[in-house]
Amino acid sequence: MITQLENYRRGALLGALVLLLSICVPAAQATGPTDAAAQLRQKLADLLAHPALRGAEVGACVVSVPDGEPLYGLNQHQPFTPASTVKLLVTASALRLLVPDFVYHTSVWTATAPTEGGTIPGDLFIAGTADPAANTAAYTRIAQQLTAHGITQVGGGIVGAGAVVAAEKDKGLKAARALLQALARKGVPVGHQAAEGAVPPGAYLLYRRESTSLRDYIHAINIHSNNRQAELLLSSLTSSFGNPHDPDHGFIGELWQEHDLDVAGLRLIEGSGLSHRNKMTPALLTGVLTEMAHDEAELQALVDSLPVAGLSGTLSGRMRGTVAEARVYAKTGTLKKVSCLAGYVCVDRSPGLAFALMMNGYSCSLRKARAIQDQAAIQMVKYALAQAEQPQPVTVSERAGLER
Repeated sequence: MITQLENYRRGALLGALVLLLSICVPAAQATGPTDAAAQLRQKLADLLAHPALRGAEVGACVVSVPDGEPLYGLNQHQPFTPASTVKLLVTASALRLLVPDFVYHTSVWTATAPTEGGTIPGDLFIAGTADPAANTAAYTRIAQQLTAHGITQVGGGIVGAGAVVAAEKDKGLKAARALLQALARKGVPVGHQAAEGAVPPGAYLLYRRESTSLRDYIHAINIHSNNRQAELLLSSLTSSFGNPHDPDHGFIGELWQEHDLDVAGLRLIEGSGLSHRNKMTPALLTGVLTEMAHDEAELQALVDSLPVAGLSGTLSGRMRGTVAEARVYAKTGTLKKVSCLAGYVCVDRSPGLAFALMMNGYSCSLRKARAIQDQAAIQMVKYALAQAEQPQPVTVSERAGLER
């Protein structure tokens, strides 16, 4: 009797173990990478289909970094008004066309050294890098420095080799004319007119002034969304690399097209994002963000320039106290009936996801639109943390985001 009872208990225990395993194995499989991505897609789809966004144009694109593997897309190839997220495109383009540690500067050269009496026998060459932090007063300062160093006369003309100040449409010619006028005001005669040209090999350096670094300049643009500085940066890039008479700044699209990105629908009227006529797709924006990850220095400079959720810049008051705090590095974009958020999800300060969320023509409040964006960002952070196998702190404020 005892033996039969023991056998019965053993059989029941075995059955329970089998049942437990049958439950646990599918659960473990459900946490795999494929299912986790599917769960993220569903959560994002649910959030972006929120009743508050009914009637709005909503676009999104989420990809892994640096491989660019797509994780979620919603109207990702449709052009949207990006508002200030266009600053990401402008600053990323500057980093790619120049280098993060590029320093804007102006220099003045001659073919030969001045005479003892301060006469420059030939031409005076002014070379510039279209400094977005400079203004027309720069030419007065240059003339003052030259006269302070004993220059009394220029036998030849003034030759401009590149724009000195951003937005100089004639590039070097305008700089040459401006310096000629500044020297005339200081009583320094110039033998010939202004012209555009190049600094000859072996030229003699008379003057050099360094301004700001590109790294510092893009930080000033993105962290607080400085519109004027963004405009000047685009003007500077146009002076050096583009056609000043092209209203759409086509050289920006050509740059990213060379990196196999689809630039269809891109329209870049200005660099601050204030124009509703600016257009960009979520796919292009995440494509640019992903492409930046292929160069460590460029990526670091761009990430360092971005507001951080709950901590700094235009994101200092958003996602505070949630799992996304200090893990979302992104640029906001706001116009009338336009709200966007784009950037990176970082784990241990290393970008794991690039994303763009674009909302145009919504009828809800801006606060509600941003709350939906924040909840989407929180879900992306949770996914990234799970992929990195890091613990996820339980927070209270996350649950209140969509209830307000």
